Amino acid sequence: MSNSPSGSTHSASGRENPTAYSPSTVINRRNSRESPMAFYEIPSWVENVPSKIINDAKQSLKDMPTTRPYTPRDDSRYTLSKLNHEPSSFTAPSIDYETESRPGSSRPVEAKRRSSKGLVAGIPDPIVPTVVAPPRLSKLNHQSSQEQIHSNDTNTSTQTKPPLPTNHQSSQEQMRSNNTNTSTQARPSLTTNHQSPQEQIRSNDTNTSAQTKPPLPANHQRSTASSTTTTHRNSESSDESLIWKHEIGPLIETMITAYKSKKHYEQYDRTCNDLYNALLKHNFFGKKSNKKRGELLKTLFGFIESDNTIIKFHVARLSLAFQVSSSNNLRNIMRIIAELSSSTENDHFFLKTNIIDLLFETIPRIDMAQNLESTAYFCTTLKNLTVNNELIGLISEKKPFPLLKTTLENLLQLKDQTDIHQRLRDCLTLLTDALRNLAENDVNRREFLTYDLIDRLVFILKYFTDKTHGDLMKNIARILSKLTQHTDCCLKLVQCSTCYRSFLKILIKHESNQPLIVRVCFILGNMMAKSEDARIIFMKDSHALQTLTKLLHSYIQLDSLVLKPEKLDNDDSVSQDVDHVDDTNLNQFRSIENVINKVIRVLSNLAISQDNGLTIIRRDDCIDLLFKLLKAPSQHSEELLVHVLMALNNLSYYDDPQSYIIRNAETLAQLLVKYIRNEEKMDCVVEAFRVLGNLSRAKRIRDILMKCKVDRLAIHHCRSNNIELLYAVIGVVINLTVDEDKRECLKIYDGIDSLINIFEYSIQSDWQLSSLVCKALWNYCDNNYEKSDNQSLWFTNDQLKILFGLFEESLHENSLETTDDTELDEVNKQLWNEEYFPVASRLYQRLVDENKYFQINDQT
Repeated sequence: MSNSPSGSTHSASGRENPTAYSPSTVINRRNSRESPMAFYEIPSWVENVPSKIINDAKQSLKDMPTTRPYTPRDDSRYTLSKLNHEPSSFTAPSIDYETESRPGSSRPVEAKRRSSKGLVAGIPDPIVPTVVAPPRLSKLNHQSSQEQIHSNDTNTSTQTKPPLPTNHQSSQEQMRSNNTNTSTQARPSLTTNHQSPQEQIRSNDTNTSAQTKPPLPANHQRSTASSTTTTHRNSESSDESLIWKHEIGPLIETMITAYKSKKHYEQYDRTCNDLYNALLKHNFFGKKSNKKRGELLKTLFGFIESDNTIIKFHVARLSLAFQVSSSNNLRNIMRIIAELSSSTENDHFFLKTNIIDLLFETIPRIDMAQNLESTAYFCTTLKNLTVNNELIGLISEKKPFPLLKTTLENLLQLKDQTDIHQRLRDCLTLLTDALRNLAENDVNRREFLTYDLIDRLVFILKYFTDKTHGDLMKNIARILSKLTQHTDCCLKLVQCSTCYRSFLKILIKHESNQPLIVRVCFILGNMMAKSEDARIIFMKDSHALQTLTKLLHSYIQLDSLVLKPEKLDNDDSVSQDVDHVDDTNLNQFRSIENVINKVIRVLSNLAISQDNGLTIIRRDDCIDLLFKLLKAPSQHSEELLVHVLMALNNLSYYDDPQSYIIRNAETLAQLLVKYIRNEEKMDCVVEAFRVLGNLSRAKRIRDILMKCKVDRLAIHHCRSNNIELLYAVIGVVINLTVDEDKRECLKIYDGIDSLINIFEYSIQSDWQLSSLVCKALWNYCDNNYEKSDNQSLWFTNDQLKILFGLFEESLHENSLETTDDTELDEVNKQLWNEEYFPVASRLYQRLVDENKYFQINDQT
């Protein structure tokens, strides 16, 4: 039922005056009458079907709609004990005191070992002193940044409200406004160039003890400018010493006292906030030459083994602000932050302070090859934070994707180092877990395109597809299944040439991994639905169709072994949230059917390409599996049966003698008749009629349908309000009325009246449906009315009156309805020109000619 007759073209004169025919036309019509073709037939003189006919007809081959695999977000936090690093890779907590000259009056603080609560990188945790649990920082009353600064300039010990600065950059702007005589400099943002690790090490190794000595006297070899510079530096050093002595020092002493008390956590919190603001105000965070910096860091590292979260937070925050560069120190700080992120009770630290900014500024300075543990802790932190929707929004606002892209690239450069392969896998798994959570926010979709993250994810799959990489592959599959629902992201993935082979490798190597397989098939289904290039490239692989067939066979066999629910209904759809049901058998049934659904969808969408379709229909073992599913409707959900029927609709479009469908068309037709009789599953009825529309192009199938009284069912459904059903049913009617002996049913069972009713309400609103009705009516009245037996197959006067009125209304272009949408009006006009007018004008002329013939006969 697809192609219009060869005479479907129309002339301009016919449009202007569709009723202008000479009387001689009627008189000579019986002698010169051509034998018009049925509307689905191809002209006999056309040896090869024109490509345009194929392309137009292929519009009926539709993408099979499906739902994205249910992916509940894992809100659990990742604990450090899950990092499976080698014991020799990390010594905790090995501390380097970053200072330019070792203080002579004090010895390094002994690092206390924490008790082993679990292995961190394979090493027992050091012993920690027992401390009283502090009050939640989020419950404390905090001052504004300006109040903090004002309090710092007066008497910091008299504050009653613990200050909690917001973003450190905004705090600095406030400080500049309150301290006009103090030269301050904002900390660099994410886009600022930082010192390289080598420059930081050289800076740390420089001996600056000479800064505290008086300058050398000038002589003839020293310039006046040099003397001035030295004097200026001495003056700066003197000013800094006064600030450290009178402002910073007292805060440090108060902080130490609060820490030693083990009770005054509010005072410790308040003092550390004051200390941070004071250091930021005087730009001391960026001055590594000051020996006091090393002394303060040494003091902070003495607190590193505390179990108190407030103490840990301030140690980490101040250390990051000081830009610690030692690998050991940085590793310890990153570990503390990861530990904080592992509990939802600590989210307020990340929401209300600038520690995320400091963290994002620190990572670009890390040499990942030398600091893989620090990178793993960063990835852990990011994964943990992105399970919180509020933190996802905050992190997204900070535009982290350039940093994440660089991190991925740096990690992937280590892929060939076999000694760190396991740790590299852990880092990539955590990082992709975070990316997956960020991908759930639609705001970030464009970022994945802008920074080529899709290419990086596909690159990972090229090298990480072993069974030990299951979580990593699943994370990437979850990201891509989310992104490929959008055309722009899907087409980006289509251009990644290595993705096809990687997906096939996963389907072959991980056949039993249902969560992974269902997502990979969903991604492939999206790609095949949106791109002809994807369909062609995928099928070029000799293993593609074989892999899909084997996968379908395995899961159908597995499905046959699963205990089915007593009754399957729409509520048992495989797209339901599997994890929300307590019935284990039902969950297993649904998950298996979900895989079958996604595999069938890939096959169906592949068949949209003609070469692929012909290849698939010649693969007997593949198509036979679809037949097998249809033969057991009570054992499968309606959704799965609908998907099978939709796939068969696409595949049965190709009328090839070698097709398994064509060779077994009678069997399939009899199966479909059972489906169209079950009105409880109307989606199945619609799809079954669509397949019958393709099969009924063959006369032997039309004979079977008449024996099964499908003509009556079709006429019955012509009274439906379901537009999709009407399209499918009228298609079958068009094919049935090709045979003269099958037209009488329309007259007997009031089919003509039903078609005229559809024609009446579809005019102006749906030109394609109106065109189908005209084709059915054309075939119905394609009779030699000179035979007395055929004269009963004519329209009544009332029917003709309605039809002529409708044609008078719709065959003039100026009668087309218009709207305020010009583009929509153009589409409507195009459909009228291409779909409706060629068929309707010919039918109108036939009705006029035949009606005049009957009138002349009546007069004689």
